[in-house]
Amino acid sequence: MFRTISIALAVLQIALASSAIAQPPGLPAVLQADTVTHEQALGNVVAKGNVEISQGERVLFANTVTYNQKTNTVTASGNVILLEPNGDTLFANYVELTDDMRDGVIEQIRIRLADDSRFAAIRGTRKGGKKTALTKAVYSPCKICEDDPDKAPLWQLKASKIVHDHNAREVRYQNARLEMYGVPIAYTPFFSHPDPTVKRKSGFLTPSFGSSGNLGTFIQVPYFWAIDKSQDATFAPIYTRDEGVVFSGEFRQRFDSGEFQISGSLAEADRNIGTNFTEGIRQDEIRGHIFSKGRYNIDETWRTGFDFKRSTDRSYLRRFNFFGNPDNSLISNAYIEGFRGRNYAAANTYLYQDLKSGQRPNTPVVAPILDFQHVGTPTTFGGRLDLDANFLSIYRSDAADTQHASLRFGYEIPTVADAGYITTVRATLQSDIYFVQQADVSTEEDGFTGRLFPQITVDWRYPLVRTTFRTRQVIEPIAALVFSPNGSNPAAIPSEDSVVVEIDDSNILSADRFPGIDRVESGQKVIYGMKFGLFGEGDGQTTAFFGQSYRLHADDDLANKVGIERHLSDLVGRVEVRPNKYVNLLYRFRAASDNLNFKRNEVGFSLGAKALHLSGNYLFIQSDASEASFEDREELSFSLRSQIHDNWSVRVQSQRDLSKNGGTLFTGASLTYEDECFKLTADARRSLTRDADFEPSDDIFFRLTFKHLGTVTTSAN
Repeated sequence: MFRTISIALAVLQIALASSAIAQPPGLPAVLQADTVTHEQALGNVVAKGNVEISQGERVLFANTVTYNQKTNTVTASGNVILLEPNGDTLFANYVELTDDMRDGVIEQIRIRLADDSRFAAIRGTRKGGKKTALTKAVYSPCKICEDDPDKAPLWQLKASKIVHDHNAREVRYQNARLEMYGVPIAYTPFFSHPDPTVKRKSGFLTPSFGSSGNLGTFIQVPYFWAIDKSQDATFAPIYTRDEGVVFSGEFRQRFDSGEFQISGSLAEADRNIGTNFTEGIRQDEIRGHIFSKGRYNIDETWRTGFDFKRSTDRSYLRRFNFFGNPDNSLISNAYIEGFRGRNYAAANTYLYQDLKSGQRPNTPVVAPILDFQHVGTPTTFGGRLDLDANFLSIYRSDAADTQHASLRFGYEIPTVADAGYITTVRATLQSDIYFVQQADVSTEEDGFTGRLFPQITVDWRYPLVRTTFRTRQVIEPIAALVFSPNGSNPAAIPSEDSVVVEIDDSNILSADRFPGIDRVESGQKVIYGMKFGLFGEGDGQTTAFFGQSYRLHADDDLANKVGIERHLSDLVGRVEVRPNKYVNLLYRFRAASDNLNFKRNEVGFSLGAKALHLSGNYLFIQSDASEASFEDREELSFSLRSQIHDNWSVRVQSQRDLSKNGGTLFTGASLTYEDECFKLTADARRSLTRDADFEPSDDIFFRLTFKHLGTVTTSAN
């Protein structure tokens, strides 16, 4: 809207400065009129009757245009219309410009912008080319009712006077009020904002306010400080009824080759360190958080950066939920990485802060992780060499420290037979060396250990395609032989990056199903699977995959309960049916090989169009289906959306824990109205998450967005 007002304020200068009488150099102007006369005694040049002055893509229409050579005054009267190249249209009854277009008056100005916004004023004046003023101005981006044009629009902004100071590059309003359906809902005697030529300027931002069950009523009034072209800061103190003032702010800086940002908050508030709200209260404790990140491009090859996230305690960010919803942990990272040709190198460090409730093992400091990867060019035989090198160092204050170096060479040769099947032979050699030191005491497990792990994989695939008049069918049998020595996971090697292992349709065909380096899948095995696909002419398709592996020798060194340690692995599969863009069904499973009992079931669906759309997901994971320690998980979530009208939409969503001691985890509903100039969103949420420092809550949020004006957000609990 600010750009819109400035266009109207500057129109005195634009309208006739572009006419044939005052044309900018280099742009020829064309004048058409019924009559053009030169009154020499008065010094007037007068064009009358259907006057049209065009210059480039800008066109001016009027009944009469007069230029007085003695007073250097230009006037246009009678149905004055100016067509701008960007699609804006100006209407006026009378325009007068004097003193080389530095002073002027325009009567009954009306502007229709290219986006259908409208602007009007009783009178406009321009003085000395420095200030432009509009009297009794009104602006609205809302459409006018076709059946009743005199009806007030959904919202409009009115002001008794608007002044555009060109030198200060500022627009000032007097007695401004915001109306909805003609009813005033907000008023201010004075406010100002920078004009569109100013990208950033210091000043107060739109305040936000609401109510929280944990903090009570709150209000936040941000102040933005534009330090210079490359730096700015925002001070955003938050006043809460129950916990006083929370000081928060942000600083940002951009460099030629990077950027830096830091934000944080500080509060003096009570903290519950117990398990409920009646025990373990620490009063008036200093609490807060700090988030920071930086990015810097060193040259065309190297770049570096960091992310730092830290909170004074695990519940602060959830209780004072103004700074985003945190995950179960805060991860800080510093890195440098480089890309050149077929090479990649990186150095990383990681620092973790656990935010989950309950006592947790000591979180490690990972410093550093060094990685190098190289992919060679194809050799004479059609093969390709690759190299992966890694170094990892982990420190803990009350547990074992670990240093690990790994080097893996690989060579791969793919071949395509005349019959169409694809055979890929891959050989790898991985060498690892570890140094482990227990905390405080020495044990037999301290010291160096390592392994040498060779592996050969022969992968065979035979994609078969059949095309009919309206469909394309694909069947692809897959088989692989993997050879490696047994017993390649000695107990002396700690498992840091391979703790949680689970097979599914995404990794069953891999030679090594472990996600990290510390554990390898040793032994000899056969992997087999089948892919199916049916593809229609349009969006319709059905795909399926089933896979399993057979191990020649059971391996007790492998992680228990992950489905790959026995001779026959669990059976995994995936089926997806998408007959058109309105229906999508997905099913994934993992079943025990001996009795086909399901260890994992996942069903997802998406049904319907914009008018009515239902989506959901069901998930079941058996407690012994992963090395991670948790009980049976069974959850159901769904979302229902409907565009009930051109302007109205509604959404309902819920998530429920179906396990024995479960219940509803989250329920929410939202109602949205949106048209060309206004958006209203009402959200209602019920969260049953509970911790020492915050309780389950019911929240209602209202967000009102006025096109070109801004957004107002409120919340209640």
